Amino acid sequence: MIQRQLQQDRSGCGLACVAMLAGIGYAQARTLARGLGIGPRPYRYRTGAGLHTAREGYLTDASQLRRMLKLLGVASGAQREVSGWDECDGDGIAAINYDPVNRSWHWVVRLHDDTGACVLDPNARVRRERRTDFGRMKPVRFIPVRIASR
Repeated sequence: MIQRQLQQDRSGCGLACVAMLAGIGYAQARTLARGLGIGPRPYRYRTGAGLHTAREGYLTDASQLRRMLKLLGVASGAQREVSGWDECDGDGIAAINYDPVNRSWHWVVRLHDDTGACVLDPNARVRRERRTDFGRMKPVRFIPVRIASR
């Protein structure tokens, strides 16, 4: 069974998703990312209070996540744009809640089994282990993943 991992960096949601699907710890995913040249790097983001600079971040795109998954023995398909959860078939990583100002999104793991679909959100502010409030999460991209251990 896939266990929820919390991101330990402000922009570490992609690393946490890789850790969940590969069954490793967040620290291991961060070490792998650094070895592949994926962060940490400074980045700028906007909020209502203006422009801010974070010291370091692991802003990840789909190709970086797929590369990490492949090295960890997890098969994934090509990223595709989606306009709703009904287009996210099976298990995978979904980019949700796109922010056009910062051109950023939040990565989550979407799982689907006989009892239905749920989301494992690596954000520590999310208190529930499994999210089913799909109306509050707007997917924009989906990376299908084949999980062999289930």
